[in-house]
Amino acid sequence: MIRSTFRTTYTILLAGTLALFLAACGGGDTSDAGSNAADSGESTTQQSGEVDREITLQPQGNQIAYATTELTAQAGETVRLVFENTADSPAMVHNVLLLNTNDEEVIQRVGTASQAAGEAEGYVPDDDAIIANTSLAQPGETVEMTFTAPEEPGEYTYLCTYPGHWAIMQGTLIVEG
Repeated sequence: MIRSTFRTTYTILLAGTLALFLAACGGGDTSDAGSNAADSGESTTQQSGEVDREITLQPQGNQIAYATTELTAQAGETVRLVFENTADSPAMVHNVLLLNTNDEEVIQRVGTASQAAGEAEGYVPDDDAIIANTSLAQPGETVEMTFTAPEEPGEYTYLCTYPGHWAIMQGTLIVEG
């Protein structure tokens, strides 16, 4: 009985993981069917001409990972984060969402909700934990966001919310006082 329950649970988990992997490798529609903030190639946060710091971030080749998993900024400074999607695999579509925490429950909530938000919203859910986000970047594209670093020194998670990526494609913004 226990063995049967374990086997059933294992099969369901394996099937779910496989479905997420296949969805991430699906490429997606790249047509411009509509226009919203997530499609503009710019941030959905503040856009000012003056920035205190510019950070460039790239993926780790064709992997579901950022090449840099630790970034730093000073509390309250204006930061422009430029994401250069240097991947060449059509399945490696990415974005960057900066959260106001590094709490695992919040990360999971945002990651899970991103799938429900869907492609039309750039896989960016409506959640108060999101400080800033880029739009989706196809391989070879560059997108950016400009935001004010939190006033509170600490560690803040950034992640990619393209399907199948959020659980492993993460990094930390360290805000110093």
